[in-house]
Amino acid sequence: MATVKLELEVPNSLSDIQLWQYQKYLSVLENNKGEDEGTINFLNMKLVEIFCNISLKDVQSIPIKEYEKVLSVLNEAFKEEPKLIRRFELEGVDMGFLPRLEDMSLGEYIDTENNISDWQNIHKAMAVLYRPVNFKSKDKYTIAPYAPSEDLQEVMKNMPLSVVMSSMVFFYDLGKELLKAIPNYLEKELNKKENTQVKQTLEENGVGISQFTHSLKGMSRNLTKLHRLTYLSV
Repeated sequence: MATVKLELEVPNSLSDIQLWQYQKYLSVLENNKGEDEGTINFLNMKLVEIFCNISLKDVQSIPIKEYEKVLSVLNEAFKEEPKLIRRFELEGVDMGFLPRLEDMSLGEYIDTENNISDWQNIHKAMAVLYRPVNFKSKDKYTIAPYAPSEDLQEVMKNMPLSVVMSSMVFFYDLGKELLKAIPNYLEKELNKKENTQVKQTLEENGVGISQFTHSLKGMSRNLTKLHRLTYLSV
């Protein structure tokens, strides 16, 4: 029988793994829960298949010693805790993180908050937090205006996992502090006499001021409860 020679590229950093690969593995993980040896072996093989971009048949042909080395390298990659990556290149385009997160619009915040805690939709949040750089001067830059685009969201699935994880940790840490101040500020503003038109609009739609601010405070509490990322271990 002829010996099959297999060339294998093993990611040794989160920057070598694309978001879609992690999403795919998490989907497999979700559908194969269990602590038995058979499930664990299957998940480890899928880990190598997805992150090394080879077939499951090829995974099974890897010598056991080399297979264990591959799992060890992948495990080390997922121990990284990257600091915020503000700029990266995606398919030849210079992408930049929101220069001032506190200037985020309500629409941007809602689209980010609705998707950032769901790994299967997180590329949609990334399309809000990272956008093409349209001006740069030394360390300063600006990014394109926010315009929701399904095409851009799909492209974001190809971004490095290191960028995704770095921005999530940063957004959680800064966002929860920012949100603590938003509800109280809006409550004061909405109760001013000059804001009677805003109050009237909310109430005509069945939303009273107290209900509106209670909802905002709830969003703040929910974000505060979010845990830091649990990194993959094998």
